[in-house]
Amino acid sequence: MKTTLIITSFLLALSAPVAFAAGAGDHDHGSMHGAAYSFGEPGKAAEVTRTIKVGMGDDMKFVFDPPIGSIKRGETIRFEVSNAGKQVHEFSVGDAASQRAHAAMMKKMPDMKHDADPSAVTLEPGKSGSVIWKFSKAPQGDIVFACQKPGHYEAGMVHKAKLK
Repeated sequence: MKTTLIITSFLLALSAPVAFAAGAGDHDHGSMHGAAYSFGEPGKAAEVTRTIKVGMGDDMKFVFDPPIGSIKRGETIRFEVSNAGKQVHEFSVGDAASQRAHAAMMKKMPDMKHDADPSAVTLEPGKSGSVIWKFSKAPQGDIVFACQKPGHYEAGMVHKAKLK
């Protein structure tokens, strides 16, 4: 009896990391990012140099107010994002490589949330949120803003900006 209990306990202990690694569909994307980003870093509210309102909806477009134009290296921008659509949308900041990786992850986990990811926000219909980002690093290519909910990027929910 004691041997069976010990073996059972041992097997349960071995299976726990697998169960936690598998998780549920509601993964927060922030825990999957390393500490370093190739396209900047989380910004601080006290360092915001401009605020841009970002509207998104089921027409699969981002509307930037004022227009984003180019971004200066070192600039910290607060993006106030609102979802006027009837579908869940997200707003993520990245470069081409990080957006490709994000898209692949979203295909595997389409219900993933971005609660702990400072570079993205997932919004239910009618909700709003914000992202504060410091563009402190020059990525290869453009800064890419995207919604990676399956099919949304391909439908046009993407915007690129130059970092100067």
